[in-house]
Amino acid sequence: MVLGAYVYMALPNTKYNAEEGGYKNSFNQWEELAEWLEEHPEYKGGNVGINLDRSPLVVVDVDQHGKDGLHSLKTFLQSRAVDPATISETYLEKTAGGGWHVFYQCEGKDTKQRIISAMDGLDVLNSGGVIVAPSVIDGNEYRSTTELETLQNKPQWVDELDQDKTNNKEQNSQRHARYSVEERWGMIANGFETGQRNDQATSLIGWLLSYAIHPRTALEVAKIANNQSLQPLDSNELEKVYTSVLKREIAKAKRREANYG
Repeated sequence: MVLGAYVYMALPNTKYNAEEGGYKNSFNQWEELAEWLEEHPEYKGGNVGINLDRSPLVVVDVDQHGKDGLHSLKTFLQSRAVDPATISETYLEKTAGGGWHVFYQCEGKDTKQRIISAMDGLDVLNSGGVIVAPSVIDGNEYRSTTELETLQNKPQWVDELDQDKTNNKEQNSQRHARYSVEERWGMIANGFETGQRNDQATSLIGWLLSYAIHPRTALEVAKIANNQSLQPLDSNELEKVYTSVLKREIAKAKRREANYG
């Protein structure tokens, strides 16, 4: 495969592989991927993703949907005396949501992690799954804007984004975890973060139930997200989280009926 990447298939118009193992159903040989597709024909014509766990890549995910990640990145680079134009020197993709994926080569990764909200609108991803071109979500394409041959080695400032997030953990630990709609969709696409699995599962299930989605459907979606996770929750633990959230939502509904019925 190009760049030594491990590629997986997502269902058409989605960001996830719904089979057991999720994005981990990945291959770095075309023949193996083609064989898998023969066994799973519903994925033919689907979207394409890269399993970052096994690929020598790191991605700076620049969100431009409700947040101005590009502004955050430019401000950060200027604070490090780095020309913001440097990001156009490596392999870039425009995402279906209008943001950017900035790719760097990253051999011999010491840790696998997803630094969510390293800065406002910026994530640093070197694990989990990431959707790439050619893929389409709701008619919007992922498309490359530079050539694969331009891929650069990971610069120092990417690690500094990571360090900034790590240094802020202690002061952020006192705040109740809150997740945006986009972050919850990210959970479905890429799984729960190690260390935040219970919190994120609770948030995702509660969010789904708030839209009056059938409870069992909410659980099935949570299972998809869990299967995408680097370290999935035990199925019994996920069921416990689901039962707890469902009881809470039922209690809320009863209180609303009592107050406004």
